[in-house]
Amino acid sequence: MLIVVVPLRLLWDALCWIGRHVLAPVGRWVYRWILAPVGRAIGWLVQYLIVVPLVFLIRYLIVVPAVWFYRWILTPVGRALAWLAYYLLVVPVRWCYRWVLTPVGHALAWLAHYLLVVPAVAVWEYVLWPVLRAVGAAVAWAWRIAGYVSRAVGRGIAALWRWLVVAPLRWVYRWILTPVGHAIRAVLWRPVRAALSAARTAAREVRLALFG
Repeated sequence: MLIVVVPLRLLWDALCWIGRHVLAPVGRWVYRWILAPVGRAIGWLVQYLIVVPLVFLIRYLIVVPAVWFYRWILTPVGRALAWLAYYLLVVPVRWCYRWVLTPVGHALAWLAHYLLVVPAVAVWEYVLWPVLRAVGAAVAWAWRIAGYVSRAVGRGIAALWRWLVVAPLRWVYRWILTPVGHAIRAVLWRPVRAALSAARTAAREVRLALFG
C-alpha cells in the first residue's frame, strides 16, 4: 500500500510546490505586465472607437434632429391645427347651438306642448274620461242588475229543484222505501240472521269436536 501511496504523495507535493513557487509568480507577472495592459488597451479602443462614436452618432443624427423637428415643426403645426379646429369647428358649432338649435328646440317644445300635450289633456279630461266614467258606471249598474237577476234565477231553480226533485224523492223514501225496507227486514232478515247464528253454532261445535 505504501508503495502506491508514497509516490502519489511525493508527486502531489511536487506539483503543489511548483504551483506556489513557479506557476503563481509567473501567472502574477503575466497578468500584471501582459493581460492587464492588453485589457486596458482593449477597453480604451472600445471606448474611443465604438462607444464614443456611437453616442455621437445617436445624439447628433437622431436625438438632436428629433428635438429640432418636434420643436420647430410638430409644435407649430399642432398649434396651427388646434387654432384651425377651434375657429373652424368649435366656434361655429357653439354659435349654431346657441343661435339656431336652442331657439329651434324651444320653438318645437312650445309647438309640441300647445299642439299635442294641451289638446291631448283636454281630450282626455273632457271627452275620454267622462265617457269612460259613464261606461264604467253603466257596466257597474248592469253588473248589479245581473247579480239581482242571477240570484232570482238561482232562487227559482232552487225552488223548482225542491218541488220537482227533492219533495218527490223525500215522499217516495218516506212512504214507499221505508215501509218496504221495514217489511223486508221483518220478513227476510230475521230468518237469515237465525240461519247464520245456527251455522256459526254448528261450526263451533264441529271445531270443538275435532280439535278440542
